[in-house]
Amino acid sequence: MENVCILSVGENRTTSEKCNLQFNITLRKKTNSSLITLNKTDINHKQDVKLCFPRQKATYYPPTGCSTGCSNMNETTCGVGSPYNQVNCKDTTDRFVIDPNQALCWTCVNPVRMPDVNISLPSSHLQISNGMINAASASVAMKNLSSLLNLMGNASSAAVSLGDVKGIISKLDKGNTKNLSFGLSSTNGLSIVANQGALTTNFNRSVTMPKESSDQAVQKNGTFVGVLVFPSMSQDEKKSNVLNGEVFGIEMGVPIANLTDPILIQYENVNKEGFNAYCNSWNGKGNLPNWTIDGCQTVEGENSITCQCTHLSFFAILLSPAPKNISSSDVTSLTYISYIGCGLSMFFLGVALFMHCAMSHTKSSQATKILINLFVALFILNLTFLINQTIANLGSYVPCVIVAAVMHYSMLSTFTWFLIEAIHLFLQLKKPNADTKHCMIKIYIEGWVLPAVVVIVLLGLSKYKLISINTNDGNPVNMCWINDVNIVYGVNIGYYACVFVCTMTIFIIVMRHIFMMTKTKASVGRQDSASNNTLTIVGLLFLLGITWGFAFFSFGPLTIPSYYIFSILNSFQGFFLFLYYYNSNKIIGDDRTSFTNETTSTSSNIYDNRPVNFTYVDQNLHLKK
Repeated sequence: MENVCILSVGENRTTSEKCNLQFNITLRKKTNSSLITLNKTDINHKQDVKLCFPRQKATYYPPTGCSTGCSNMNETTCGVGSPYNQVNCKDTTDRFVIDPNQALCWTCVNPVRMPDVNISLPSSHLQISNGMINAASASVAMKNLSSLLNLMGNASSAAVSLGDVKGIISKLDKGNTKNLSFGLSSTNGLSIVANQGALTTNFNRSVTMPKESSDQAVQKNGTFVGVLVFPSMSQDEKKSNVLNGEVFGIEMGVPIANLTDPILIQYENVNKEGFNAYCNSWNGKGNLPNWTIDGCQTVEGENSITCQCTHLSFFAILLSPAPKNISSSDVTSLTYISYIGCGLSMFFLGVALFMHCAMSHTKSSQATKILINLFVALFILNLTFLINQTIANLGSYVPCVIVAAVMHYSMLSTFTWFLIEAIHLFLQLKKPNADTKHCMIKIYIEGWVLPAVVVIVLLGLSKYKLISINTNDGNPVNMCWINDVNIVYGVNIGYYACVFVCTMTIFIIVMRHIFMMTKTKASVGRQDSASNNTLTIVGLLFLLGITWGFAFFSFGPLTIPSYYIFSILNSFQGFFLFLYYYNSNKIIGDDRTSFTNETTSTSSNIYDNRPVNFTYVDQNLHLKK
């Protein structure tokens, strides 16, 4: 078709001899229009014809012939993708109608075709209770669609009805497999649609089967594709809310899975206000649906939802109430507090890391090494959080995915190092003479490698994307993060919940030791000030990451206050951890002769590798032997 070149159409005009025409083209006048006739035997129906319209009058254009294509010309394409316009095609038998002034081409072949025959079955084939179709009987109905082929005779397609259930069954052309599209209307049921443009123009709901699915079916001796739409089906155990109450069932008589070109189930003109929508599938097993998002991706437009699924089964869009939008004033306040807090934490963490590098000539204790790794993880987490919104507002996919993945990785690493800190502290309490130096490699693997595995898996599943946090003024805040709420709850909150239980348990054990030591010293006339004990407790809260619980376990009316508490506490985390590091290293480096008079203990702290025997609380933010 690249050799077809029509330079101009009108009275006393002919095609240029410079065009290398290999097709029979006839140009003629018809009332107020001109006709271009191409011999259909010369043109394959699968190909499109590109037409160029000069922007100025000329005998032919361009002067050099067709080699320059449609440069500086208006162009349109006539083919299978051309839209259908009933008004423009009225009283004509032509295949296409062209408006050269607007460079538009409409097809006069209606892309919407009704099924050849109708098959009506009694609703008794389905078990219905209280207006709800039994899910198990719906699964049986889908499996029995192949039995309808005998009722179709020589027809290639048939409309199927079982009471309120509407559907279609279409035979596969083994010699010419192609995409198959079906549009659903409330009056006519399912129709066969020839092109994708007509689906969104004429139908609010549609199903598109990719050519790959037909190829798989033919290879496995499949002969048909069947689609049934169930207007109401028995709910699952969670009483999930299904969009429009509709469930789509798709069957091809053979197993179809792992499609690289997915099945598309599209909903147009959807009002999603106040709800989150998720595409789900059910394998048809059991008496009640067991909906899962596995194998389906949810793609949302402004007023549309598209389910991209890689297998055959039952499909539905489940709606869940959207979380209450946070007020724009709270978002602004929390953003400023978080930015200031992250900046302060990064500053003090950076100073601590600089001090550690400057003193690297001295041998660091195992506890100091663990603390420094926690500093690195927290520093990266704060940094990626600070730049996250800026990257998100750029709208670039790859940088957004990278920032989201790095921030998630540093967060999981931070949680892991919180847990390692707690376990190390516990071991120092219970087994002060234990030598754990040989475990450092395992500790590094747990702290850095295991979180990386989780992030790599989520990257492979394309879970990092641009998301929006809705506010009450309608101006959402963009962020690069995880787009799957199940991952957020399962991986992030679930993992931190386990870490929180462990660190809180160890924190309680340490507090018990502190109060016992305080009581013992009081009995012999030595009393630490309340401020010293308070600083020790606060230091441990930040060291073990317990303050993060305000962000992860907030719910109901306490959500916003919890966010404020967490943001404010997070502002001081880097500062207190810096003091913890500074004082612990100061004590280790200082002369300890002032402590040698203790007859029942030796002077050290939890950042030394020597045995720990807690007998009193030092005036700084660490525990002394």
